[in-house]
Amino acid sequence: MAPDTVFQRLEREEETARAEMTALQGRLVDLEERLAALSVTRRTLTELLEAAPVTGETPSAKAHSGGQEPLPSKKHPEPGKAKQAGPRHKAQGVPRGAVSQKIATLVVSADRPLRAREVTIALGRKAPSRSQVEAIRRACRKLTEAGYLRRLSTGEFTGPEGAA
Repeated sequence: MAPDTVFQRLEREEETARAEMTALQGRLVDLEERLAALSVTRRTLTELLEAAPVTGETPSAKAHSGGQEPLPSKKHPEPGKAKQAGPRHKAQGVPRGAVSQKIATLVVSADRPLRAREVTIALGRKAPSRSQVEAIRRACRKLTEAGYLRRLSTGEFTGPEGAA
């Protein structure tokens, strides 16, 4: 084999190796970004589900036995007490109700703010009706009032201020 041919072949091999290495580096960056997103999701889910009952205890029983104040009764307000605006209760632990928990987990772990229609689709409705979307919007607003979510001026919902 002539020396020129050997060097040309060596150059082609080097170019191929460099191209493969560049592709692998790009893939590595993509995988690192994916791992970071999964880590944030895991941390958010852990925080949300921390207070979930492990034994068969209901969330309301756990809240009352854990030294937290019970929610005020809505039937008969005390005379002379004005109704205060603001969250109904502190956003600690997870929301009551399976659907509310799913909505809060979904919205908080999303990488961007979500509209009610997107949340409805993510919950399994492929072609949601207007009433289904409105029901999810109402649920998101209630979660906002309770401090679990935040509503943006664009009508989108995201995690509360201190969320990861």
